[in-house]
Amino acid sequence: MAGISNQQKALVHVAKSQLGLEDDVYREILFQEAGVRSAKDLSPIGLEKVMRRFRQLGFRRKTKRQVPPQPDALITRGMLGKIQHLYEDLGWDAKTRQIGFNKRVIGRPWPQTREEGNKIIEALKAMLKRRDKVGDNNG
Repeated sequence: MAGISNQQKALVHVAKSQLGLEDDVYREILFQEAGVRSAKDLSPIGLEKVMRRFRQLGFRRKTKRQVPPQPDALITRGMLGKIQHLYEDLGWDAKTRQIGFNKRVIGRPWPQTREEGNKIIEALKAMLKRRDKVGDNNG
């Protein structure tokens, strides 16, 4: 069985990176969709299945060269930590749930800029506030 090209393997890794997938989640997707644990073992049919799944998770090939954000506009480690802490407070441990929420709020799997980070943080705080308000009314 013929494998895939180096360019196709690179595309798989670009998708993994763009989606912000941790290695174990990435390998589980490869296994679920194509029965392999590494992109080097993908067949052309397996590649199609994996890429379809990545597209479902929000991967989009960039057609135009985008101008990267300025370094002072990039999200900080502190903001990423705050986001993770808020997810933990909500009990949202599943990366797929976090990715889905992020995509609804900012249109991408993970925030890249401070502006996107602030949007996620404020949306998560609102979710916690709503949850706590509902909890108070039931008690």
